[in-house]
Amino acid sequence: MKKFKAIQIAAIILFASLLGGMIVGTDVYGEVERQITRVLCLSCAKLNYRTTVEFQFETVDDMNHPDFVLENLTKGVVFLHYSADACKGCDEIFPIVKDFFNVEYGKNDMFYSMTDFEGSDIPYIYNNVDHTTREMQDSYNVYDLDGQGARPMIVIVTLSYNRGPIQPHFASIYGTFGDNDEERVEFLNQVLQESISKYEEFKDAYNPEQKKD
Repeated sequence: MKKFKAIQIAAIILFASLLGGMIVGTDVYGEVERQITRVLCLSCAKLNYRTTVEFQFETVDDMNHPDFVLENLTKGVVFLHYSADACKGCDEIFPIVKDFFNVEYGKNDMFYSMTDFEGSDIPYIYNNVDHTTREMQDSYNVYDLDGQGARPMIVIVTLSYNRGPIQPHFASIYGTFGDNDEERVEFLNQVLQESISKYEEFKDAYNPEQKKD
């Protein structure tokens, strides 16, 4: 019995030593942290997997839309693309979206381009939240309706009538929106066509200086 207890104590000491070494060793600890972040990110993306889009007027905590979004809404439907370092889902849709808009940039870049979709101008804005400005990081919080910090997240901002003034009407889309590249391209086609239809109907009455009631 005493021998068995001694073995248990020795095992506990050994485990504690290994754990301590992992914490002290920044490289190992950093890798563990990245892997945990990756698992959590994937869990969020899977939980919020969507292939339908719901547009709404209310942002998180009724925050104002960022100025850069309102300004770009005078040019066309705004396409915001949020990514992160440790995010497998981000890696999956990253090349799909780039090919869709025929643009080229690096995953850690901040990127802006006026793109074309079936003859309509689309301001496209990409941000990796781990490599961007405070303004862009804060803009993510405006549209994170699930409040889980999940990535990838795409936000499509169009216009619609809201009991008076014409206001931004947006959808936050989480996950990889499809099981394969073909489904993802079809999804992007459908949601942009719907968004452009709304935009064309209300763009002439849009005033970016008009604040919400």
